[in-house]
Parts: sequence; structure tokens; C-alpha cells
Amino acid sequence: MEAPVGIVGAGPVGLVAALRLASLGVDCVVLEADPHLIKQGSKACLIQGDVLEVLDKFGCAQQIADEGVTWTTARTYVRNQEIRAAQFPRGLGYGPFVNISQFRIEQVLVDAAEAEPAIDIRWGQKVIGVSQDDDAVTVRVDSASGDFDLSFSYLIACDGVRSGLREMLGVEWTGYTHQDRFLITDIRAKLPLAKERHFHYDPSFNPGRQLVMHPQPNDIWRIDWQLPPDADIEAERADGRFDERVRKVIGDIPYEIDWVSTYRFHQRVVDRLRVGRVLFAGDAAHALPPYGSRGMNSGIQDADNLAWKLPLVLAGTAPDELLDTYHDERYAAAKENLRVTEATIRFMVPPNRIRRLTRSVLLTLSGWLGLARKHVNSGKMAEPYHYTDSAIIQKGHPLLGAFAPDGRVYVNGSPTRLRRLLGDEFVGLVFARNRIEAVEMIDAAQLRPWPLPANLVVVLPYGSSVAGLPPEVTVAMAEDERLFDTYGTGWWLARPDGHLAATGHRGEEFFSALRAAAGIVASDLVEGSMRG
Repeated sequence: MEAPVGIVGAGPVGLVAALRLASLGVDCVVLEADPHLIKQGSKACLIQGDVLEVLDKFGCAQQIADEGVTWTTARTYVRNQEIRAAQFPRGLGYGPFVNISQFRIEQVLVDAAEAEPAIDIRWGQKVIGVSQDDDAVTVRVDSASGDFDLSFSYLIACDGVRSGLREMLGVEWTGYTHQDRFLITDIRAKLPLAKERHFHYDPSFNPGRQLVMHPQPNDIWRIDWQLPPDADIEAERADGRFDERVRKVIGDIPYEIDWVSTYRFHQRVVDRLRVGRVLFAGDAAHALPPYGSRGMNSGIQDADNLAWKLPLVLAGTAPDELLDTYHDERYAAAKENLRVTEATIRFMVPPNRIRRLTRSVLLTLSGWLGLARKHVNSGKMAEPYHYTDSAIIQKGHPLLGAFAPDGRVYVNGSPTRLRRLLGDEFVGLVFARNRIEAVEMIDAAQLRPWPLPANLVVVLPYGSSVAGLPPEVTVAMAEDERLFDTYGTGWWLARPDGHLAATGHRGEEFFSALRAAAGIVASDLVEGSMRG
């Protein structure tokens, strides 16, 4: 066995999976077909603040946030007239959205991975075959030194939209590839535009189609054109018409071209994200249009969902069936992303005459009618999926399954955020108005050994007494009432990926909730102990 986990693909999803597994004590080998990182312009050029929280768990978020362009406003224009400016609240941590090239994110992640002893990145090693049995998954690797086999307990396929593993395993790839082509051009220029998202319908510089502009660091602007069927970008670049294309957008401002690429987007998902001991993540599992920046962001959330489940299964603390919930939860997230992007596609590229007429009327009315503006679809921005139908998420409260809301707290007198207290293992969040309530819930929660390691965090109003609280419990003083307005009082169980799995008011219920959240039933219960 080469390592407990093998990862195919050293893109953002594969690297995040490796770093999260390493942070939870699991060794892994990353196999990448390319000999080194390859720069591909801005590519996936936006990371959500909530997704940066994943990278924060292994120390890579702040550098990316500091280097990137944080924005809070998305502007939509119809025929050169602004019709809407959507505002997104700035989070306590990161974002809400940070523009930075995928390549730069990969550089930061590779530096962190190569400094991590639990991660072995092997460049120039292409997987050309795969087989598996009840005990292991084995890959055939092609490298400069010849072919050889490697075996792992589990394999994570992060090898992108053209996934070779998907083909080798005969996984069905449902959906379609859109026929329209899009052009991405990264230019370096000092444009007199606010560093925000700018989405244009039917502008004078791309009539009858769409154009999107996103600011990047170092005066780079990404411009996305929807192209007419007869567009020949190579010919335009050869005869000077490409400069005319750019000039129509930016005017006479000096610029340099940093990157040019064309693409057709996919609207696809695999039928199963788990095939035995192989688990698909990112673009290998689901390919999405760029609207709302869902591709890389949802892939990183795939990795975070899987990374806390694999260590429990490998340790024998949770049953293998826990990995089935990876498919259940992230397939539902992929389907929701596809539903949202399909609605955007149908508006951007109407499939029939009636829809084209409807869109034309809405665009015309949007210049002066507020109701029409609401229906101009410029792509809903991505957000963490709410696992309402998961078998390991309790039912009965609207917050259950959601990414835990954040809030300012003080721990040992130092300011921090609630989300910073999550991520290594399960956390019981005990919200109490005073230490007496907290002690009662904690004492009841520790009536018997817990089925797997977990931490307890007690959230009290600022200035509360902590007398009588066990020393192994983390005490967080809420800065104000907002956290209690959100969570109320009682306990909440937060998973290592930060999603809320259960809630209650009686401490003795915590044991069964923790067991259910890890997919443990009485017949396969392995008792552990609480770790403070």
C-alpha cells in the first residue's frame, strides 16, 4: 500500500483534498500528469469567501485574500445602461468574493503541499489504468521511467473535465456540452472601472450577446465574450481585428494581452460520485458553466466534504457506508448548481423563438421597469449547499445542514471568529446564557464515552463567569447578541466541514447525535473518548 489515499490531479481540488487530509492526519500521494504547474491565465478566477474558510483550515486563505481583489457589488447592464447593482455583505472572515487566478491559487496550494510531510506530489505521472477489490484500489502509472502500479485504500479522482478515470471506470457522464463558444481574454490595463463584477447584455461592443468583466490583481481584467458562430479568433489576431474587438470595450487606453482562450461550457454530472473505492470530485464529477463561479468553488467543497469522512473510515471509527453520504450530499449540491446554471443558460441563450421573444421584451422593459429588471438573469452567485436531505443531518430546524453562521467571539481574551473554532473534528457548540446552564448541558453530554473524538465549545455572553466549567472545554465569549439571535440557546453539532448536523437542549442527546452524524449505528459502534 503506497499510502492510505491516492489523489489523481494536482489542480485546486486535488491539492485541497490532500491538504485537508494531511491536516487530519492522513498521508496521501498526489499523481499529476503534467511535469509542473502550467499557467492558463485567469481560468477559474473567483473564490468565494465561504470557500476560503476551507483553505483557512490549513493556513492558505489569508495569502490568497491579501493578493486577490475583494469585491461586494455585481453590476448588470442592458444595452450599455446599468439596470441593477447587487450588493453582497462583507463577511467577518473573507470575501464575499475574491478575484484571483486559478494558477496563483494553485501556486499557493502547491507550496503548502510540498512543505507538508504527509503529502507526496509526483509530477509527470499519468494514470493509464485502474482496478480495485475489497481491500484496495490499484492504478497503473505511466512516467518517464516506465510504467508501474501503485495501490491505495481509496482513490480521489480530481483529474478534471476530461477525466481519464471516469472513462476507465465506465462512469456515465450525463448532460450536454453547449454549442456556443466563449472567448476569455486577460488584459493588463488601468481601466476607469470600479473593481466589481460587470455583466453586459447586448452591449454596443458585443451586440446581441453577453460580455462579462472581472478585475484581477496587478491591473489584469478578464473579459468574457459570447461569440457569434462565425467568429474566428485566430484570424482576428492575425489581421488586427482582435485589437478592434478589445478597443470597442476599453477605448483608447493602453493595454497588454496576458492570455487568450476560447471554450465551450459543459452542463454535466456523473451518475455516481462513488464507484467502490474511487471517489470523484471537482470537474471530474460535475462540469458547470462559469456563471456564478461554481466550478472550482463547488469542487473545493467536494474535497472538504470527503476529507473529514475518509479519516473516520480509515481509522475504523465510522463505517464504510459513511462514504456513500459523500455521493448523496455532493450529488445533490451538483444538481442544484446545474439547476441554477440551466436557468441562466436559458435566459442568456434562449433555446426557441418564444423564449427569445420573451427575453427581448424583458431586456427592453428593464431600462425603465423595475419588475422587469428582477427577471434579467445574469447568473446567481454560488454559495455553500444546504444539506437538508442528508441521512446524517438531523431534521427540524432551518439551520440544520447549513454552513455554520459566523460571529465575533473572544477566547482567552483574544478576538476571533466562531468558524475559526471549527474544522479539525466534530464540535459541540453549547450556547448558554450563563455558566449554570452551560455546566448542566456539558455534564449531561459526558454521561458516557463518545463514539468518536469531538471538542466542546461553550458560547456565553461577554463577561460571563466561567466558574465550574471543565478546563478541557473552550469558552468563547460572544461579542454581542447577534450569535444568540441566530443560534438561540442549547447545543449544536458542527461537522469538520462546518455544516450543522444536529441540535438539541438536553446534553444527554449529544451522544446519539454525534453517532448519527458519523453514520454510526449501534451494531458497528466503536467507542472513543472525548478530547478537549
